[in-house]
Amino acid sequence: MKIRQLFYGLLFSGMVAHPALSACIKVTSASPLSQAAKDAGYVGASWGGVGDGDVKGKLGLPGVITLSNGTGFQSEGTLLGSAAASFVPNGRTQGVTTNQIMFRCTVSEIGQVYEYYATNGDDYWGGMVDVPGIDGAYYTYVKNVAVRLTNLKTGEYYSRYWKARAIPESEMFNDGTYIYIPASAFSDVFVELFRVDDSARGVDGSNRYTYPYAGPAGYIAFHGGGMSSGLFEGADSRTNYSGWGAAQWPGGWTLTSQTVFVRGAACRVNDYPAIVRLPPASVGELISGGSSQAPFSISVECETGALSGTTASTSLRAYVAMGFLVSNPTAANAASQLGLKTGSGAYTWLLDNHYGVNGVASGVGIRLYSDKQNGNALNLLPNQIATATGNAGGWYGYQDLTTQTASGSTSLYSGDFTASLEAIPGENVTTGTVYAQLQVVVSFQ
Repeated sequence: MKIRQLFYGLLFSGMVAHPALSACIKVTSASPLSQAAKDAGYVGASWGGVGDGDVKGKLGLPGVITLSNGTGFQSEGTLLGSAAASFVPNGRTQGVTTNQIMFRCTVSEIGQVYEYYATNGDDYWGGMVDVPGIDGAYYTYVKNVAVRLTNLKTGEYYSRYWKARAIPESEMFNDGTYIYIPASAFSDVFVELFRVDDSARGVDGSNRYTYPYAGPAGYIAFHGGGMSSGLFEGADSRTNYSGWGAAQWPGGWTLTSQTVFVRGAACRVNDYPAIVRLPPASVGELISGGSSQAPFSISVECETGALSGTTASTSLRAYVAMGFLVSNPTAANAASQLGLKTGSGAYTWLLDNHYGVNGVASGVGIRLYSDKQNGNALNLLPNQIATATGNAGGWYGYQDLTTQTASGSTSLYSGDFTASLEAIPGENVTTGTVYAQLQVVVSFQ
C-alpha cells in the first residue's frame, strides 16, 4: 500500500520546456499496435496500476496452512506450503493473456528494457522486515509465518532491494519500428511459506485466519524508455517506487485471501517408504481380474489433542486429515481423460507418470487400499487447494487410516496400506513398465 503526500505552494511563472517523448508507452488498447503485430496475434487490453486490489491473482497455495500449537513441533524454517504461479494469467487480478501487449517501445530500446522485482518494502508485513536465518524470507501479517518469493526466470529471491532482469529480444515482437513487450515476457513466481519462531513479529495469532490483510507481498515493474525511470538495482523499495503512481508496473503478488491459516494441535508424516516395488504381472493375469500387490506402512506423529476428521476447522476445533496426492500432471491428466474421478474431483486410480507413451503399460493403474477401510479403494487427492471435501474428495481423518502405537509428549500412529496394480475396466491392457508417484499429505481442514 503506497502512501503519497501532496504539497501545495506558490506558482511562479516562467518558461517551461516541452517534455521529451517517451521511447516506451503503456499499451491499454489495440490502437498502438501495428498491423504486423495484430497479424502476429497480439492484442491490446485495458489495465490499470498495481493497487492492493489489482494483484490478487491465484497463487495456488494449499487451501489450509497448518500451524502447530508448539514451536518445537514445527521448528524454525519448516516449510508450511508452497506453489508456483504464472504471470499469465495470475500476475493481475483481472488476468492477462500470453499475447497481450503491455508496453511498446522504439526499436532503439532493444537491450535497454528491464523487468524489476522487489518485495513491498514500504509495508511492514509485505516485505519490509526480513527473517534472520532464512534467506529471502520476510515476516507477514500472521504470527509465526514468513513468505519468500522467487523469480522463476532468474532463480533469485525477491528482496526489499530492487533486482533487475534484462528482457531479451526473443521475448518481444519486433515489427522493425517498434518492439512490443507481451505479458509472457514477465516472470513467474515461486511462493514459499515458512514457520518462524519470533511471535513478536506479525499481528494475527488467531486459530483461524483467512488473511484479509490487503498489502501485497511483491511487485514487478517495467523499466525503460522513460518508464519507472527512477528505479535502479539495489534501490530500497521502501522509499523508491518510481512508476507506481503512474501505473507503469504490470503486476504483483499478494497473500490476501489466498489460503486459510489454522492453528492448533497438529500432525505430521513421521515415516514413509521412498519406493514401493510391485512384482511383475502378465497381461493375462490382470485382464482376468488378478493384481500385483505390495504392502507398505506410514507413520504419523501428532501433538496432544489432535482431532481426527474431514470437517472444516473452526476457531475452536482444528481437524486433521490425511490423503494421498497425485502430484504428477501427466498422470493426473490421463486419469481425468479416462474419467477416473469422483464427483468431488478426487482420482480413483493412480496412473503412470508417462501414461500413453510407448513402452509404458496402458489400460492398467494402481489402486490404494487401507487395512482400516474394509477393502474399499482410497480416493486420491487432486490438489491441496480444496479441503473439507471428505472421503469423496480424497481426505480421510487421520485416525480413519491409522492406529495409535505410542504416546508421550506426542502420539505416534501407524497405517498399513496396499498398492495394487489392476486392469482398468473397459480399457485395453498392453505390456510395459509402470512408474507412478504419490505424495502423503497431513493437514488441517
